[in-house]
Amino acid sequence: MKKTDIKIGHTYSNGKGRLRKVVDIGPQYKLYDGQGCNENMRHEVVNDGSKSNRTAGEQHNMTLAAFASWCKEEVE
Repeated sequence: MKKTDIKIGHTYSNGKGRLRKVVDIGPQYKLYDGQGCNENMRHEVVNDGSKSNRTAGEQHNMTLAAFASWCKEEVE
């Protein structure tokens, strides 16, 4: 998927049952100080792929490029 296709509030799948919803996109979501990339995002785990779905609701930061690489499709 392309970085430009990723939209705030939309949910995406990796094609293997894992779902993540984009909470926000912006440079404030760096993974660590000194990170060179300013295209970052925050996502919420909707389905982690496990039977108990134990990490559902957790939020994490990620670069937009890494998320675009993880995504295979947008889901409704």
